[in-house]
Amino acid sequence: MFLRIIKFIEEQQYLHKLLLRVWRLFPPRLAGFLKGLLARSWVLGAVAVIIDDSVSPAQVLLVEHSYRRRGAWGLPGGALDSIPGDPTHPRDGGSPDDVIEATLQKEVMEELGIHVDIVRMLRTDAVPYIAEEPGPYRLTFYFLCTPVGGFTTFREKLKQEEIPPHSPEIVQMKMVPMDRLGDYDLFSPDGRLLRDDLARLLPELVTGIN
Repeated sequence: MFLRIIKFIEEQQYLHKLLLRVWRLFPPRLAGFLKGLLARSWVLGAVAVIIDDSVSPAQVLLVEHSYRRRGAWGLPGGALDSIPGDPTHPRDGGSPDDVIEATLQKEVMEELGIHVDIVRMLRTDAVPYIAEEPGPYRLTFYFLCTPVGGFTTFREKLKQEEIPPHSPEIVQMKMVPMDRLGDYDLFSPDGRLLRDDLARLLPELVTGIN
C-alpha cells in the first residue's frame, strides 16, 4: 500500500515537489525513521561462480542447501552483514573497499572450508520476487572465483572427501558439467545466471549450456 502511494506521488510532479520541500523541514531523526518505514526491505548477497574451463564441457561448483525444499541446489555464497555501528549515530571512517568480496570469501570458507580468489564481478542481480523464498527484495553480487591452489588440487581433495562441507546449511558439493545443469533442482536466480547470463558474460568459457 505504501509503495503504491509513493509511486502515485512520484508521478504527480507538483505534489512530489511540494512534499520534498516539506520533507526538508523534518528533523533528521524523524526523516530517517519515516524513510525506514516507507522504504523497501532488501537482502544483500554475494555469490561465488567457480568454473573450471580446463575440462570440456566447463564445470561449475554447485552446493546442495539443507534449508530449501525447492531449488536446493545452487551456487555458494551468503548474505552480507552490515559493518559494526549504529545507523542512528555518526561513526568515524567508512567501510573497507572490498567489504563485499571479503564477505564472500568468509562465507565460502565457513560453509565449504575452501579459500577462493576473486577474479572479477560478473553482474549484479536485483530480484523483486523468488518463487522458492518469497520475501524481501534481493540484490545479489555474482563474482567469478577460483579455488586457491588451482582446480587440480581442489578436485583431488574433493574426490578424496578431504573438504567436506563445514556448515549444516550445506549437504554436499559437486563439480557439475554445464551441459548437465538440467539434472539439478536449481535455485531460480542461480539457474538464470548459469543458463541465460553466462553465455553472454563469459562466452569464451561457457559452451553447451542447456
